[in-house]
Amino acid sequence: MPSPYLPHAIYSVALITLSIHLVSQRKSASEERAHVAAQTSILESIRDQLGSDKPLSNDELVKLKRLARPLERSSGEVDPEKTIGWGEIFGGRKKEERAPEMNKWDKKDMEKLQKDMSK
Repeated sequence: MPSPYLPHAIYSVALITLSIHLVSQRKSASEERAHVAAQTSILESIRDQLGSDKPLSNDELVKLKRLARPLERSSGEVDPEKTIGWGEIFGGRKKEERAPEMNKWDKKDMEKLQKDMSK
């Protein structure tokens, strides 16, 4: 004989799950908006400094460009395009064996560094 409280427990779990999901979505959207606003202000700062008579040093320009780069996902974040199966839920995610790849900005920096060192 099922408990008379079972439907209430299921509804409670569903409501709690939805509320946690909505809070996390709100937090990630807020972080994304803040990052875009920071990128915009950095790029406007670069534009203003390049337009003024005061020269902009290469080191400062490189630092500002690095700050204005888009966010990269950390290894703990889930890729939204990748689906998660029941096997991964119960068995855990398999670790990738290969070494982490360098992003395109790091590759450009390495190429530039190699060119500078070869001169």
